[in-house]
Amino acid sequence: MKKNNSRFSSNNKSNQKSSRGPSQGGPRRGGGERALQNGGSRNENQIPRDWRVIIGTHAITEVLKVRPKQIKGMWLRQGWEDSAELRELNDLALAARVKIEVKASQVLEKFGSSVQGAAAFAEGAPEFDMQGLAELDTSIVLILDGIEDPHNLGAIVRTSWLTGVDGVLIPEDRAVGLSPIVHKVACGGVEHVPVEETTNFAKYAEELKEKGYWIFGLSPRGEKSIFDLKLPEKVVWAIGSEDKGMRVTTERLCDELVFIPQASASASYNASVATAMALTETLRQHASQHATRENTKKS
Repeated sequence: MKKNNSRFSSNNKSNQKSSRGPSQGGPRRGGGERALQNGGSRNENQIPRDWRVIIGTHAITEVLKVRPKQIKGMWLRQGWEDSAELRELNDLALAARVKIEVKASQVLEKFGSSVQGAAAFAEGAPEFDMQGLAELDTSIVLILDGIEDPHNLGAIVRTSWLTGVDGVLIPEDRAVGLSPIVHKVACGGVEHVPVEETTNFAKYAEELKEKGYWIFGLSPRGEKSIFDLKLPEKVVWAIGSEDKGMRVTTERLCDELVFIPQASASASYNASVATAMALTETLRQHASQHATRENTKKS
């Protein structure tokens, strides 16, 4: 994981007066716990590029629970005390000994208009473990070829978390990365699903096939419906961009192209909706296969 798509112009000076940490009225709870630990404050133009910028109360709650030691700091909006959700985030951050700073709302809103009054900064993320995939009997991996809408990527990562996807591959160029909005829409999914950037899908596809995976591409040119497909235990779904679909080079990596039935040919499914349908069908078939094996053992 490299790209976070969260940088701002270095000539922005809107936070020169508000980048200080809180005074006595800063985020404190209970018996005078310190909310701002030692160390200088940062403005939005000083955030290291390898830090993830996480917005959305659900996403921040999840990173505080899952990887508190990797959180480098958290910002709360001025007047955070009037929000029950922000008070809860403050308590979780204090318990994890995370540095908290208070910022003007307009500073936080530079990460997204629906920032919900808080932003967290973290190093590291789940890592794509190619070697570990070889040890799995049942597995799902995604190849996302050029998803540019952060809401789509965020929704796909959230669904991937809930359906047990073991990794997501995205291109380094011409695609959205793990931006603040992606974190918010994913609602914590980024902390559980490895998202790996690559300039070479072919290399990953070859390794995955060697480990027993079959690659299926969603395409209107497919000859078989996903509901007529008997899926293997180790599946890679390849999904193209919102408007152009998969590139020809990505289609060539697929063992088979399949389609999702639709009542009208004049439109297409949203990328995140199509992915959710494919993942749900995979989960259903894998559950059925597991039940069949268990029944066979009992008999």
